[in-house]
Amino acid sequence: MNKLLNTLTRRAARPRHAEAQIDLSQRRAWHVETARAFDELTDIDPVLTEIFFQNYRQITPILLGPVYGVRRSSKSKETTSRVGSFGDPKPWDGQVHYDAADPDYQIEWTHQELTNGFKVQRTLIEDMQYQGIFDSASNLGQSFNRKVVKDEASVFNNAFSNSYLGYDGVALCSDSHPRSKSDATAVDNYLGTKALNEANLEEAVVQLEGLGDDRGEQTVAMATHLVVGRQLRMTALKLTGSTQEPETGNNAINTHTGIVPVIHPLITGKKWFVIDAGMSVKSLLWFWRLNAEFGVADDLGGTLVRSFYGRMRYSFGWQDFRWVVGSNPS
Repeated sequence: MNKLLNTLTRRAARPRHAEAQIDLSQRRAWHVETARAFDELTDIDPVLTEIFFQNYRQITPILLGPVYGVRRSSKSKETTSRVGSFGDPKPWDGQVHYDAADPDYQIEWTHQELTNGFKVQRTLIEDMQYQGIFDSASNLGQSFNRKVVKDEASVFNNAFSNSYLGYDGVALCSDSHPRSKSDATAVDNYLGTKALNEANLEEAVVQLEGLGDDRGEQTVAMATHLVVGRQLRMTALKLTGSTQEPETGNNAINTHTGIVPVIHPLITGKKWFVIDAGMSVKSLLWFWRLNAEFGVADDLGGTLVRSFYGRMRYSFGWQDFRWVVGSNPS
């Protein structure tokens, strides 16, 4: 009897023990899934990346594309070698006439590497204190965007400065550009300090269209755009926007209606420029080596912080000056 009771007791105990094992296994699995879901919930890296790029794209660069020629680079620097122009084709006299373009300046474009970032205590992420972290990612994206917009304007802001010289040793807008490396004949694309008005705009247009190349031949430049900062916004729109002559009661036709005004808010002062955009995209260049990127790094063994950073590499500048005439009024 005792033997039978013991057997029955053991049999009755087995299901309860098995159920306990199953219940413990299910609980462990639930904890694993919950932890995994919580990790996904608190993995804010993709969210911060999206916030960074939303704000990086907040202000579209104004000059990249319409005025700058934008190119890709796969090297630490780019090198361009200027060559001279060709003369006019000659009448056929039984053989092809071959010309020789003179070698000119060599220009190097060395990409600058730009970085910025912020650090977050790990406890802030664990405790889901997200608002300040989101704001930091937003502001970081804005800072990268602002830097690109500043730099595209910097060529025009420094166009008259002797601290920012081009390949030929003078500022972008100067009355003493050498015609070529071997010909010191001066070429002038500087209008002085003349204010932006109808008469001076016409003078700049004529000056731009009269610039000669390295052989003194016409470049056939055409004034297509008027580039100004915010101080000259209204003036530029008036001079180019009306079909009739501005600032008069006459019905004379406004000859500058076809010129496109480009207002860049980060061009300082009352500088203004008449450009041939078709020529500028071949001569005013922007090389992207690395577009803006957003990265993350952990230092759990040391400072217990999570680092978020942005990074980009590019270079920019001009390889010819004959696409622009500028004036720098006080």
